[in-house]
Amino acid sequence: MASYYFPRCLGLILIGLLIYAQTFQFGFVFDDNFFILDTPYIRSFENINQIWAILPRTRMVGIYSLALNYHINQLFPQGYHIFNFVVHLLATGLVWALATVLFEIEGWVPSGSRPKGANQELPFVIALFFLVHPCQTQAVTYISQRFESMATVFYLASIYFYLGGRIASSQRHKIFLLAASVVFAILGIFTKEVAVTIPLMVWAAEAILFNRDGSNFKKFPSRLFYFPIIGLGVLFIFLLMKMVHTNLNNLFLHFSASSGSYDGDVITGGKYVLTQMRVFLTFLRLLILPMNQNLDYDYPVSTDFFNPPLTMVGLCVVGFMVFLIFKLRHRWPLIAFGLAWILITFSINIVPRANVIFEHKLYLISFGFFLTSICALSMIIKDRKILIGLLITLIAVLSVVSYNRNQVWKNEETLWEDVTRKSPHKARAFDGLGVAYAKEGQFERAFLAFNKAIEIKPDFAEGYNNRGNAYRHQGNYTQALIDFNKAIALEPNYFQAYVNRAEVYKKYREISGQH
Repeated sequence: MASYYFPRCLGLILIGLLIYAQTFQFGFVFDDNFFILDTPYIRSFENINQIWAILPRTRMVGIYSLALNYHINQLFPQGYHIFNFVVHLLATGLVWALATVLFEIEGWVPSGSRPKGANQELPFVIALFFLVHPCQTQAVTYISQRFESMATVFYLASIYFYLGGRIASSQRHKIFLLAASVVFAILGIFTKEVAVTIPLMVWAAEAILFNRDGSNFKKFPSRLFYFPIIGLGVLFIFLLMKMVHTNLNNLFLHFSASSGSYDGDVITGGKYVLTQMRVFLTFLRLLILPMNQNLDYDYPVSTDFFNPPLTMVGLCVVGFMVFLIFKLRHRWPLIAFGLAWILITFSINIVPRANVIFEHKLYLISFGFFLTSICALSMIIKDRKILIGLLITLIAVLSVVSYNRNQVWKNEETLWEDVTRKSPHKARAFDGLGVAYAKEGQFERAFLAFNKAIEIKPDFAEGYNNRGNAYRHQGNYTQALIDFNKAIALEPNYFQAYVNRAEVYKKYREISGQH
């Protein structure tokens, strides 16, 4: 057994290092400034309780991990990146373990169409694809998105232990594994909101893997078994509502916010849900053809089912996948479960927010895609040599693309230069680039970027504030004061602009005192 697993585990680690070792020397970018550089609560264990009171409760476990990193590494990013890489390896190992259990269950419940050797080799191939796919880079290389990768670890572990408990022969083992599943599920919901879908995933596993004909639902002991699942689902929804201090009515019917994904758009609950139909298509395209990846997409909202037309196409694709789940679950249950995984893990994205799309959300979704795709390929391509050759080629290509994509995350300058090339009409992209240039003392280039951001979005308070900061660091206090006043006029509650303006007044007093 060790002779089988050890070389494969070593292979996963080495391939992972080839792709991600370069990132260990990269710096902090984007939201890392908020969660690490500008957050005093992670800098002392004496203040650790304030994290619960002030920062998002649905991210607590991830934020505590940042506090641990700070305790060990302070503001040196290398340790943070290594932590993220280790989490990615753990997620990859759990993908391998979960896929193995799924193939064991599929063999335990005969389907009549399993390819020879699939139970042994295909789970490892699925893990390899999960490890090397370029869509994983944002959740691994971007330090702050350890929320996504850590939540995925807990999510995978919860489903793995649930399925292990479901098929365990010993009652003692059943209880232990199912209890472990609940513990990891709770850890997941305190890491990121996507864990609220775990009870739904358990239900899908029951329906697809164990109760394909629905007969077990009619038996009293089986129905009794579902009560804890329903109870856990209700508890998770309640916890989520309490942690984000809202309710379903506010989330959907009364939601309204300026879009962070397309300047000038206003997002409502209905428009957001419609837009997610197009986002779903974009996610599928990225998983199939990971080209033109972007940290900050310029993504307009959908105004109705046909505007843009891809909205209806996305809705039809979702509907067709639901149809396939019911159609395929008898003969090819693993493909059906993979499709269910994609839809269920994506479903949390219909909860409205200011930004309609981010690539790191693919991290958890991708497991279902790899499970479905690789199982389907093994069914279609009967020649084992051709199949292995194709899979090795795909893994090699994806590894190279991931390595190259990681180059973008080297620092804020390289990151925002990439974003501005791909989102040339987005104010936030040029503002981020301006901040990056200003940090490097490249003020002339910074002002060009800030001016472009303000030209695109004249009411961009953050752009004025950041340009004012650049003027302040350059020593142009008069122009800095003008920009800070403009930012405050646009956003009267803009705390940071008031702080920056106070710093300018302080400088004026110092200058006056000298003369």
